[in-house]
Amino acid sequence: MPFAEELAEYTEEAHSDASFHINRDEFTSHWYALPFSRARDAGALELSNWTVISEDLMETHPDAFEVHSFGHWAVGWFERLYVRADDARAIRVAQQWADALVSYGIADEEHYSATEYEQNHPSETECYSSDPDCGCEKNTHQCAAVLAAAIDAGAVKFDDESWWCDLCCEWNDLDGEWRMRAELAALRTELADMESKGQLRLFA
Repeated sequence: MPFAEELAEYTEEAHSDASFHINRDEFTSHWYALPFSRARDAGALELSNWTVISEDLMETHPDAFEVHSFGHWAVGWFERLYVRADDARAIRVAQQWADALVSYGIADEEHYSATEYEQNHPSETECYSSDPDCGCEKNTHQCAAVLAAAIDAGAVKFDDESWWCDLCCEWNDLDGEWRMRAELAALRTELADMESKGQLRLFA
């Protein structure tokens, strides 16, 4: 069956349980729904494939493709890519992407890897990766380096009894050596402030 005919049938089924805010019959007579979409809570693979394919098609054929959003009772909302029903060239390009996903499933390995990493690490203090050897900062950091940076930034004071590691999410005791370092850091900050105000003059 030609791809255009498949899309015509797919378009009839694609809007099941979707809320339309436009004239459905008029819209679907001019546009074919494509099997490229993303839901509100899309996983890394779905989101990556959607981003790579939609950006490619929209950039190379801006007049032949459109993205439309729909409400849905089960997934909240989703977006779907559409192609003009009268643009044979654009339909062929869309078919190439559809065939590529059928044969492999990943539109762009590098983009998918980056998307997966971002979803697993919404911030530098969070890691939701299932990989026990994940090399993110949370898993590979050295607490001593984190503490040293906190002291130099003035976030840890010499009279603090403990300090909080954002990456470990734990409180740690502040021993004498680190207290001394914090005291020296505070002194350097005070001297620098005095010098900037012209209050520190060692020579006449």
